[in-house]
Amino acid sequence: MENTINMHMNAISIMIPKNFSVKEVGKLREEIYGMLDIGNKHFVMNFHDCEFIDSTGLGVLVGVYKKCMDNGGSLKIAGVQGNVKKVFQLTRLDKVFQIEHK
Repeated sequence: MENTINMHMNAISIMIPKNFSVKEVGKLREEIYGMLDIGNKHFVMNFHDCEFIDSTGLGVLVGVYKKCMDNGGSLKIAGVQGNVKKVFQLTRLDKVFQIEHK
């Protein structure tokens, strides 16, 4: 995940890869959980480059969201577009996550 994690307004900004699927999500989940374990609580997931997300990717987002909430933190989603936006709408996760429309 090198070069994909940055600070963003008191939150850690994470660039989501072009294909956010079973092959990519494990390492991201481990890194975020590690950051939560050392006290980071606020995250922004930037989907600007993401063109595909599968159920594993959605599951990781939900798990990270729950862990953030349990620790008094936040998870925001930014840059969702195209087919990925449709997936969020179809799964109604657009009602769960705070999605920045910029």
